Amino acid sequence: MSDVPSNEEFTPGKGYRRYDIHEGIIFCIELSNGMFDELPELNYKIQLIEILETLDQLMSQLVITRPSTGIGCYFFNCNRSDAKDGIYPFLPLKDVNAQTMKKLSDLLEDLQYERTTLRQFLPYDASKHTPLESLLELVREEFVKDVPDQKAFNNKKIFYFTDNDSPPEASDIDAKSRLRHLVNDLDDRFINFTTFFIGKPGLPFDEGFYSDILRLGATTKASDEFDGPNTTPISAAYIKSRVLRKQEIKRIMFQCPLILEEKSKFIVGVKGYTIISHEKPGVRYKLVYENEDIRQEAFSRRKYLNAKTGEEIKDGLTKVYPYGDLDIELSESDIAEIRNDYAGEESFLKVIGFQSTETCLHYYNNIEKATFVVPDEGRYEGSIRTLSSLFKNLRQKNKVAIVWGKLKSNSNPAIFFFVPSDEASPNEGFYLYRVPFLDELRRIPPMLISHGEIQDDDYENLKEATKKLINHFNLKNGFEPSEFKNPGLQKHFKILHDYLLQIEEEPEKDDVEWQRSKLLEEDDSLRRISQIRDKIDESANSKDPNKQKLSKYLAIWNSLYDKIFDQETAIADAPKTKKKGL
Repeated sequence: MSDVPSNEEFTPGKGYRRYDIHEGIIFCIELSNGMFDELPELNYKIQLIEILETLDQLMSQLVITRPSTGIGCYFFNCNRSDAKDGIYPFLPLKDVNAQTMKKLSDLLEDLQYERTTLRQFLPYDASKHTPLESLLELVREEFVKDVPDQKAFNNKKIFYFTDNDSPPEASDIDAKSRLRHLVNDLDDRFINFTTFFIGKPGLPFDEGFYSDILRLGATTKASDEFDGPNTTPISAAYIKSRVLRKQEIKRIMFQCPLILEEKSKFIVGVKGYTIISHEKPGVRYKLVYENEDIRQEAFSRRKYLNAKTGEEIKDGLTKVYPYGDLDIELSESDIAEIRNDYAGEESFLKVIGFQSTETCLHYYNNIEKATFVVPDEGRYEGSIRTLSSLFKNLRQKNKVAIVWGKLKSNSNPAIFFFVPSDEASPNEGFYLYRVPFLDELRRIPPMLISHGEIQDDDYENLKEATKKLINHFNLKNGFEPSEFKNPGLQKHFKILHDYLLQIEEEPEKDDVEWQRSKLLEEDDSLRRISQIRDKIDESANSKDPNKQKLSKYLAIWNSLYDKIFDQETAIADAPKTKKKGL
């Protein structure tokens, strides 16, 4: 199935469009006897509760990072009186809002305190089946219908949950044909499937029927970003992690031509995605005021005032650029002409050379966030094949491309390293690093420890001890940002979340162990550090010689570090001998 570009910013006048991303996600959950079972892999939790808790966690994250995202939840094969054709719209598709979050939170609370049961809330009758055609037709209408005060969805996803691999349609040739046509229609409307086929250790899920329907219905092309639905069955234990991973959308930062050889007009298209973004608590807020008992949003505007009189200046404003003690006046046309002399008007990247990876990639060259670059077949046909060949050659020869250009029409040109991803990278493509110019370079701080004045044997021993410690803690892969949430951000929005949903906060206790567990629950970094500390304590108290190795390596490391530190301190504190004059 094809996918719609998201959050793309295109250059006007070049056949490009600008997309304001509005994503919609619909949870379609098939009820079955197995969905109400308690599973050992979920610590004997019911599968449906795991899915509902995952939905609750997803909405709590979206309200922080993408509050305009639409969420819907529909149960089918449901025997409720208010279900139509066996489909119960528990959460109709709407942008994330307080009412839907509270409705889900109240249901989970009622289930937790046994005010109701899932069988009572979602009655299921195995003799009654919801036709899959009815479900897909309803989902299609939900995505395309007009909702007052809400933009149309341009990134549409269906999260399909089932543990039933043989619905009645699987043995009905006519029904399968109609389903294929429906899936083709969904594909034409850019509605994508993400499947969650839940299997059990003794009863694996046979994806044959769904693989047939979705793959034949999804006419995937080589140029599409979406590579078809993944019909591989999963264990119920991976539901939460997969949902939170699959909800992420691609954020396009720029799109421009990459000029490989200017004289022969050898050009391909590329697009760059943001890899990380920084959220801060308290940044997203609005100023409002009361007008006739109706809350309305206030907007700001800029005014220029006379520095002496305070009067507003409406006419005669001119841009000047300070240069020493002079002010140089330049019009917009003058500025555009200056830019055109060395960079042109439109965004572009141009290869100007190649260099070995070891020569280019240094930590002090990484002065900005890297972007992830992939081919863009939409404007230049053959971009995928060309960049695939370039990727293969650069990786084999251990080289990077040096490119010159600018990523947006109004930005300043710069030099970049165009680096193929390595085998350890989770992405396959190119990373684009901006390189500092000469006037941006600053002196690198001197090392805290001088190699010339401390014996090299101590350093080598310290390095070996450090390697042993790292091997014990499995830290070779480094820091994975996706494993650590921002504790300040989570705390800020948890307070808003609990206030909105009227969730009572657990009273503080004087118990040290309780306070420690609360801190570890709120901060992923502290929890990981605590796990390392617990492992060290376990090693120190163990009688097993193999488990004691960690504690012994740490003791060696500490003694070597203390020795080097003492030597450095002694050298630094030594009196300086004055040179005699001639």
